[in-house]
Amino acid sequence: MSDLGYQWLIHKFDLPPHPLPVVSKLGTRLRETWSGDGSVQREYPTHYQPADSLAGHLEFALKHEGVNLAVLGDLFRASGPGLVEAAVAAKPTGRYRRQMGFFYELLTGEQLDQSLKVGGNYAPALDPARYLVAPNPTLDRRWRIRDNLLGNGLFCPVIRRTERLDLALAAPLGEELATLLADYPPEMFQRVNDYLYLKETRSTFDIEHEPMPESSRLQRFVALLREAGRGPEADLLDEEKLTERQNLIVDSRYAVTGYRESQNYVGEQRPDFSQRIHYICPAPEWVPGMMDGLSVSLERSAGLPVLGRAAVVSFGFVFIHPFEDGNGRLHRFLIHDLLQRGRLVERDLVLPVSATMLRRMVDYDAALERFSRPLMSGWVDYDLGNDGHMTMRNSEQVENYYRYPDLTAQAEYLAETVAATVREDVVEELGFLRAYDRARAAVREVVDMPDRRLDLLLRLLHSNGGRLSKNKRGRFEELTSREITQIESGFRSAFALDRD
Repeated sequence: MSDLGYQWLIHKFDLPPHPLPVVSKLGTRLRETWSGDGSVQREYPTHYQPADSLAGHLEFALKHEGVNLAVLGDLFRASGPGLVEAAVAAKPTGRYRRQMGFFYELLTGEQLDQSLKVGGNYAPALDPARYLVAPNPTLDRRWRIRDNLLGNGLFCPVIRRTERLDLALAAPLGEELATLLADYPPEMFQRVNDYLYLKETRSTFDIEHEPMPESSRLQRFVALLREAGRGPEADLLDEEKLTERQNLIVDSRYAVTGYRESQNYVGEQRPDFSQRIHYICPAPEWVPGMMDGLSVSLERSAGLPVLGRAAVVSFGFVFIHPFEDGNGRLHRFLIHDLLQRGRLVERDLVLPVSATMLRRMVDYDAALERFSRPLMSGWVDYDLGNDGHMTMRNSEQVENYYRYPDLTAQAEYLAETVAATVREDVVEELGFLRAYDRARAAVREVVDMPDRRLDLLLRLLHSNGGRLSKNKRGRFEELTSREITQIESGFRSAFALDRD
């Protein structure tokens, strides 16, 4: 079977090996073959075959495969303007030919022949039935295109609508949270929320495999989380404000004054002191422009489902990796900030999203690797010196992959992870607190002991399945054996430990 669409263009113009969510082949009948990663190979009968030209296969791709900005950027750099101008001139009112002109100018920063005149009704840059799009598009009068992209020519993520994503985004998590919290009095809510702030902070450091920081740095991150969603949205991705946040959460010796100016990477050291590289970050000279583009994404994604917007901004940020250190924690802070701004949570509740990520690290790693794996499979070429200094050798070949990421898998992951946080982690924590209060009351029915003694006793009971071990009983010599038996029974009843 011969290639069609993007695959044909990649081979014809010797483009980089971009992963394609849709691969089209010329066959004998219409059929689809799906892969486990969500990609699909489609077979088309011969009457679908386009002309063997840039215009023919690109129109086929835009119509049947969708918009792949990274491939388009590389294609236009390889083809130059002439073939695109000829394609537009041949069908100046055609939707897909006008898209070619629009995307050429957006992705290259160059203007096509100004004498080209187009017509026809305004058409969307992205089909809203196939993509998450900016709710408030702008009109490009030159090409008669409604620009509903989630970014600009410097940085523009794309999220494809999938059955899995649409289902996750439609989940009424806000209503579920409101119903859940309605059963808890304000004082109990405040206690569990204080604990969740601390749990979230510890979890976000654990994800980075960092030892628990000193108390002052821990409290600084808690304070940062409490500010999520409160400041002006325009400040969220401002370099100065982001730098201030980075300074709060890293060791003061590694605080920075702005975005990085060197090539960095994510890796781990092997026993022989060599590095296993997981991800090579965008070249430092691209970072300011990409962050400006991410700010455009923040603005243009206003009005999207909150979890879709959080995926665009937070995963866009972590893949740009603008700082030497602290990117992962800031990535997760951005999730919290946008959950607050989107009013998914009530009463300033912090959802322990990092705790869910930590509990399901295989899924979190897989979401990150869906973007990094194609690069690290031999596509990106680099040199790593003995001093840890890295140089990217083929930056031009990989640049558009970084600038125009497909964040579909990451959006699916985040939407499902937040749902698990609401339905599992928050329910568990609230349930634990209610059981703990019942246990405290049960102990006090037996003996009215001081709070510190009571908390120690409850902690020991909890760690041993509701029983006080023989070697721990000596720490409570004031209690009789009968009282300890009554306390153990009350504790197990409060936590339902005697149920099958």
